[in-house]
Amino acid sequence: MKTAAAILAMAVCAWAGDGRDDAARRLDTMRVTVDFENVKLPEAIDYLREVTGINLVILPKAMEKDGEASIRLKVKDLSVKSVLKLLLTSRGLTAAYRDGALVVLPKEDLQDSASMRIFDVRALQVKIQDFGGPSIELSTSKKPGITIVNLEEPHSVIPDDFLLDMIKANTGGGTWDSNPKAALNLTGGTLVVTQTPAVLREIENLINLLGQYQ
Repeated sequence: MKTAAAILAMAVCAWAGDGRDDAARRLDTMRVTVDFENVKLPEAIDYLREVTGINLVILPKAMEKDGEASIRLKVKDLSVKSVLKLLLTSRGLTAAYRDGALVVLPKEDLQDSASMRIFDVRALQVKIQDFGGPSIELSTSKKPGITIVNLEEPHSVIPDDFLLDMIKANTGGGTWDSNPKAALNLTGGTLVVTQTPAVLREIENLINLLGQYQ
């Protein structure tokens, strides 16, 4: 049985080939210097697309929300994710992964599509004991009988907090913070998630991937 840390390391490596995850890593790790002076949002997004290689697309609805207003932003050596937040948050916009691209859209469009789903993650968290059955011994007391020695209960391999942090770090991009409807709770091996359909699919893929390394 792999340890929790080993499982996480292998999961991250296995996800390396996924385009969505590659874009997420670029958002977090790539740092850029920008000097936008009275440019429009499409121009700023075009620049970030060229610099990062990430497929960035602006939906028409996003342009209706102050998309034509001039942008003034000057930052040095800042993550692409932070630059996007500075560009989009004040305009009521956000970004989400759709059809292989990072799409700029109104926040309410993303939040309204949130739904709840329940995942059974007990197989990830509980180590199956390697035993044939309980130990049965003849009693040596005056009263004949059989004594059943119970084996210890299975213990957790991946703690709740660790699994929740892993899911947030590897799915959803920045939506866990930007979407007020997003929620993640884990009790007794039952994971209850409220998120957009796209993020729910990411979580399902991650859980399936982790299960391969049990």
